[in-house]
Amino acid sequence: MMLRIEAPLLPVAIALIVGIVIGEWIKAPIVVFAAMAGILIITLFLRYHPRWQTTTILICVTLFGCIIRQYQENNMKVCWPEYPAEWQAVVIDEPIEKTKTMTVDVLLANSRQKVRCHIAKSNDSQEISVGDGLILTTHIHEIRNKTSNLHRSTTRQDSNKIASDHLKQQNHSKNQNHSTFDYQRFMASRGFTGEAYVRPFDWDWGIVDISHLSRIERLRLRFMTYRSILLKHIQEWKLDKATEGVIKAMTLGDRSDLSPTVKTTYTQAGASHILALSGMHLTIIFFIINLLMNWRKAELISQAIIVTTLWAYALLVGLSPSVTRSAFMISVYALLSVGYRDSAPINTLSFTAIVMLIINPLALYDVSFQLSYVAVCAILLGNSFFKKVIPIEWLMNHRIVKWIWGITLVSLAAQIGTAPLVAYHFGVFNPCALLANFFLIPLATLTIILTILALTTIWFPWLSDLFVMALSFVVKTMNHLLQLVTEIPYSHLNFEPFSVVLTLFIYILMGFAFILYIKYLKMHCIIK
Repeated sequence: MMLRIEAPLLPVAIALIVGIVIGEWIKAPIVVFAAMAGILIITLFLRYHPRWQTTTILICVTLFGCIIRQYQENNMKVCWPEYPAEWQAVVIDEPIEKTKTMTVDVLLANSRQKVRCHIAKSNDSQEISVGDGLILTTHIHEIRNKTSNLHRSTTRQDSNKIASDHLKQQNHSKNQNHSTFDYQRFMASRGFTGEAYVRPFDWDWGIVDISHLSRIERLRLRFMTYRSILLKHIQEWKLDKATEGVIKAMTLGDRSDLSPTVKTTYTQAGASHILALSGMHLTIIFFIINLLMNWRKAELISQAIIVTTLWAYALLVGLSPSVTRSAFMISVYALLSVGYRDSAPINTLSFTAIVMLIINPLALYDVSFQLSYVAVCAILLGNSFFKKVIPIEWLMNHRIVKWIWGITLVSLAAQIGTAPLVAYHFGVFNPCALLANFFLIPLATLTIILTILALTTIWFPWLSDLFVMALSFVVKTMNHLLQLVTEIPYSHLNFEPFSVVLTLFIYILMGFAFILYIKYLKMHCIIK
C-alpha cells in the first residue's frame, strides 16, 4: 500500500474555504478583485517556477473565495417594506408545528426570496402543506440576531404574544446548543432572506403563479409535493408516533414528527446522524439500485439510470447539503467507473466541496455541511491507510471478522474525525457511539429497504401490510436497543462547547498524530 493521496484539488478546496472565512472581515470587493487580477498576471510569468506558481494560484483561489462570499451576502440583502404588504407565496417544505405557531417556509412568487413565516396556530394553518399557495398580508423583515429588533412585524397584542412565545423557544434552543449560536448566519446558510409573523386573519389560501420561479425551483417544488404524498401514505400505516417519526426522518428527511424523547435517545446514544439524511442513506440506496441494475453489457445505461434515480431522490428530500454532496460524489464515481478510471475519492470529495461552495458560499456555516464533509474525509483517510493493517487475505477467510472490522473502521474514523466539531457545536461526546453502530447500520439498512418495499407495493395491500409489520418491528427494535445504550454509565458526556481556537488546535494535533502513525506503519513495513 503506497503512502500517497491523489488529491490535487484538496489544497484548492482549503484555499477556497479560507477565502470564504476571511471574507467576513474584508469588505472591499473591488480591492480584492484588483489584487486577484494582479496576482493572476504574476502567475503567468512563473511558468518555470511551478512551486511559486502553485502558491500564487492558491492565493487567487483564496481571494476568489472572499469575492463570492461578498457577492452572496450582497444578493441576500433585501430592502423589505417598512409596513405590512401583500405577498404571494408558495409553501416549499413541510410545516413544523410549534406550541402556538406553525413554522412555514415559503418562496415568494415574484421576488423568489425564501422567507420563514410563523403563522398563528389554528385549524386552517394546521392544514397547510407543501405546494399550497398563500396570500400573506404581513411585514417581512430582515433576519437578525438582536432580539430587540427581531420581532417587530406588528404592534398588536396577539401578534406580539406569538413573537414572544417563538422567541422563548428559539432562545431555549440556542442555549441548549451553543452560547454563541448565530441565528442570522444559520438562516443565511439555508438561503433565507426574511422572516415574518402572521396573525390568523392576515393570510388566506390563493392560486399563485409560479412561472417566475426557475426550472430547478419548480422541479424541486414538484418533487417536494410527491414527498408530501408519500408522507401521508406513511401516516396511513397507523404506527405509533415514535416509530412513524423515525421512519419519516430516515427515509424522507421529515423530522417534524420526531418527539423530544426520541431525539434525546438518539443524541445520547450518538446515533442522531441516522435521523438526518446523509451519505450513508444515499449509499445504501445506491447499492440497492446497483444490485437491481447490474447490467454488465449496458454499463453506461445502468449507471445513467442509477445517477438519475439518486438525483430524483435528492430532489425528493429537498437537496440538503449532505445528500447533495453524496449524490454529486456518487455521480462522479459512476462517471469514472464507466471509463474505468480511478475515482480518487479525496479528490472527488474536494471537487464536490468546491462546486457546492461556489454555488452557495454560506453553506460553509451549515453544521450538516461541516459534519458531512469532515466525516467522509475521516472515513476515506482511515479506510485508505488502516484497512490493510489486518492482512486482507486473512480477512477474506474470516467473513464475520471482516464485517466487524469494516464497521469498526468506518464508525471509529467518523467518530474521531467529527468529535471536535461536535464538541464545538453541541458540547457533547458519545463514547458508546461505536457500540451503537454495530447494530445501527444493519437495522438502518433494513429500515430503508422495507420502507421502499412498503411504499412500492401499496397496490397490493396484503403485501404492503406485511412489509409494514416487519418495518415496525425493525424500528422498534432499533429504538429499544438505543435506549439500552443510553442507560450505560457515561454513555454520553456533556460539557461546555469548545472554542474555535481549541477546535482548530485539536484538529492540528490529530493531523500530526496521523502523520506520525503513518510513519510508524512504514517503519514496520506494514505499508510502503
